Amino acid sequence: MNIRWLRLTRLLTAAWTTALLSAASFGASPVVPAGSAADGKTPALSIARLRERAAAGVAEAEYDLGVAMLCRRGLARDPGESARLLRGAAEQGYVAAQSVLGWMLMSGHGVRRDMTLAAGWLQRAAEAGDTPAQNNLGVLYATGEGVARDEAAAERWFRAAADQGAEMAARNLAVLRGDPKSRTTTTRKSVGLHPALAAAGCRAIASHS
Repeated sequence: MNIRWLRLTRLLTAAWTTALLSAASFGASPVVPAGSAADGKTPALSIARLRERAAAGVAEAEYDLGVAMLCRRGLARDPGESARLLRGAAEQGYVAAQSVLGWMLMSGHGVRRDMTLAAGWLQRAAEAGDTPAQNNLGVLYATGEGVARDEAAAERWFRAAADQGAEMAARNLAVLRGDPKSRTTTTRKSVGLHPALAAAGCRAIASHS
């Protein structure tokens, strides 16, 4: 393994910093109503209504229910069903769902890793301006997973995310350029939560091998 490849494998994906959280995409309607988040209890009627809306194909509801199945106490954790719901929302152009689904496929959190599918969803979300997707797509282009390695494309996406204030993307850009002062604290395979999931109160999600 040459020095340049070692440098590329240090690129960060989704072990996000606090500064990056403000740039993430979130579902517009909360799963847990105001006042119930503190004790982690979700009224059954609210979940029932959310399920109805998701079953009717409402993208926002599909996204929120998909996130809830990954993250919320009071609901059975079902990564497979979560991925199905997120895909339904993503196919309707719901950018946050595209970003989270791409991250799941890229990291293997809740689903089996599929870099090619991940790249497709991340591309759509990145083009819509989603900062986490821009950074993660940059990682794929830099490492050549799911797409042909293209350092110019990686730099373009890291720059797009960094211009929106994403410190992680700025660090990745420095790593890509071989900046000797750049330091990272994780590897691209040491993947934390997507910021939208962290903001929803999600804890660790099991990774598939």
